[in-house]
Amino acid sequence: MERERQLRKQLMPALECKYDEFRLLGYTQVTIDGLWEYLCARKWKNALAEKKLYELVSDILSLSPGEYMAFLTRRSYERQRAAGDDDLERVLNELL
Repeated sequence: MERERQLRKQLMPALECKYDEFRLLGYTQVTIDGLWEYLCARKWKNALAEKKLYELVSDILSLSPGEYMAFLTRRSYERQRAAGDDDLERVLNELL
């Protein structure tokens, strides 16, 4: 946990750069915390400790808006489903 905190501090310039890029492209729902969550959960899933700093920076700077937005969509759907508010599944079941 401490290593993750130190890495995040070291990677903050790259995270801020990616955040600014997405905001300039019109993605207003992006947050630095959201970017970090995506990277830890998807890009670096179990390899954070094994990666070198330059690889982590490269991963951040190469992140596309599509990858991040797909993650947000999936996360939103998973949260709705966990809360029992699954309108999409209900509509699909009605159609089938």
